[in-house]
Amino acid sequence: MQHPRRFKQRGFTLIELLIVVAIIGILAAVGVPQYGNYLNRAEANACLAELNSYRSLVVAANVDPADPNDPDNYEFQSCEPTPAQLTSLETYFLGTAAPDSASLAIETGRDPSVYVTAQGKISTDEADAPGT
Repeated sequence: MQHPRRFKQRGFTLIELLIVVAIIGILAAVGVPQYGNYLNRAEANACLAELNSYRSLVVAANVDPADPNDPDNYEFQSCEPTPAQLTSLETYFLGTAAPDSASLAIETGRDPSVYVTAQGKISTDEADAPGT
């Protein structure tokens, strides 16, 4: 008596592999730009937090000049303010800037900027910072 041959599938067919590659490509096409947006938002929020800390340091140093924490020694990690912007930031945060002063756009390591108004408001939204 002869037994019919049974073939076991050893691996995947070409069409199955092509479908998997196509699905991975679609997911990557959606995921990579979203990941970039996530990094931009994270960098802007880190800069916003640094500016809030810097504001607290500037105000504390203004209230108590004997405070050992000097705002001039503050090291920014996510923000890249210029020396001129640092001088303006101090006047903005202390409330001594002219009310019609232009808002500052502080650059981060990535695309977005963080905006500071003459009234000392810090925002990642350009609409909140008129006059930039």
